[in-house]
Amino acid sequence: MPIIVDKQERRSLVLSVAFDLVADRGIDALTFREIAAATGCSTSIVSHYFRNKNELLFGVYQLANDRARERLEAAFAAGLPLLDCLTEIMPLNAQARANWRVWIAFWGRAHLEPEYLEERRRAAEQSLELYRMMLVRRSACPVGDGDLLFEARRLIASVAGISLEACFAPDDWSAECMTQVLAAQLADIGFASDA
Repeated sequence: MPIIVDKQERRSLVLSVAFDLVADRGIDALTFREIAAATGCSTSIVSHYFRNKNELLFGVYQLANDRARERLEAAFAAGLPLLDCLTEIMPLNAQARANWRVWIAFWGRAHLEPEYLEERRRAAEQSLELYRMMLVRRSACPVGDGDLLFEARRLIASVAGISLEACFAPDDWSAECMTQVLAAQLADIGFASDA
C-alpha cells in the first residue's frame, strides 16, 4: 500500500525548515540539499513543492510576515495588555528573534524585487489595520472607524525601531529597556501599558 503524504503538511515542514536555516545562516547559505537533509527527504521532494530557490525564499518571507501577525493577533485575542501584545513580535523570545533575522535577511529584496515589494505592502497594510484596530478596541474614549490611524503608524514605527536597534545592538537593548521604551511610546499616544 502506498504511503499517504499530507502535501500541505510536507510543504509547511519544508518552509519551516527553510525559515530556520535563513534565520540561522542567511539567504545565501540556503540550499535544497540542506533542507532535504534537515527534513529527512530527498532534494526531488523539496523541488516538488518549490520550483526553485527563489520561490522557496519568497515563501519564507511570507511565512515571517504571517507568523508575526498571527502571534500579535493571538496575544490580542487572549486579552493581553497592549504592551504585552506588542512585545510578542519584538525580539524578546527565540521565535521573534528568528523572525527579525529573517526580515533583515530579506530587506535587500523587499525594496528591489516587485514580488517582495508587493508582499511588503500587503503585510504593512495588514499590520497598520491590526494596530489601529487594537488601539480602537482598547481606547478609553469612544473613537470612530478612521480614528487612531496616525497613532497606529507611530506605534508601528516605534516597535520596528526598537526591534531593529535591539537586533543590531543587543547589549544596549535589554528586555527591560525595550519594554520601558515601548511603554513610554504607548503613554505618549494616550494608552497606559496595561490597556
